[in-house]
Amino acid sequence: MTSILSKVRVWPKAAEGMLKKARCLLKMFVRTGFFEQFMTLSVLINTIVMAMDRYGIDEQEEQVLTEMNTVFTWIFIVEMSMKLLAFGPKKYAGDKMNLLDGAVVLLSVVEIIIAAQGDAESGANLQAFRTVRVFRTFRVLRVTRLLRGLQSMLQIIKVIQDSFMSFFYITILMFTFVFIYALLGMQVFGGKYDFGDEDASRGNYDRFSIAFITVFQVLTMENW
Repeated sequence: MTSILSKVRVWPKAAEGMLKKARCLLKMFVRTGFFEQFMTLSVLINTIVMAMDRYGIDEQEEQVLTEMNTVFTWIFIVEMSMKLLAFGPKKYAGDKMNLLDGAVVLLSVVEIIIAAQGDAESGANLQAFRTVRVFRTFRVLRVTRLLRGLQSMLQIIKVIQDSFMSFFYITILMFTFVFIYALLGMQVFGGKYDFGDEDASRGNYDRFSIAFITVFQVLTMENW
């Protein structure tokens, strides 16, 4: 009896209670499989639409792709708003993938604002177009949302995150060896390789900068 009573939720009265009920229902909806599958499908279709963009595209087709991208942008804006209302900013920011999604959405909002200002001010169209093109490059980050449904991929990403410092120390160790061998090469082979005036800056140990690059190239060639 006690366990049953502990599961009974008591809602506050008046407007506060209605707000909590609405947030609870919204939270249940955004956690449903239908909602997640719909958003995954939206990301997949949006990825295909972005891949259809190309150099020398027809103006009419470019307009259609732009409108479709705008529709998907609004879908992601609505999704972000629903999650913020359901979970609150603190719990929303607790998920790193939500932070990435939110950053892409905010950049898309900035893109829409700049594009609207460019349309309103004909004199700033060229500058606005260039700025919008820069912000559009961030759309490719939406593809990372597909990783949500791939548990094995998420595990690989977690392992990479946990091993990041190990990779960092290995990189430092590798560059330390390159530094040592570059200095040794300058002492042993300095001034002994002459490729002529045209190739004086390639593959020798006369200066530290060139010696460092030469040793790095030799190591990478050996690995291949």
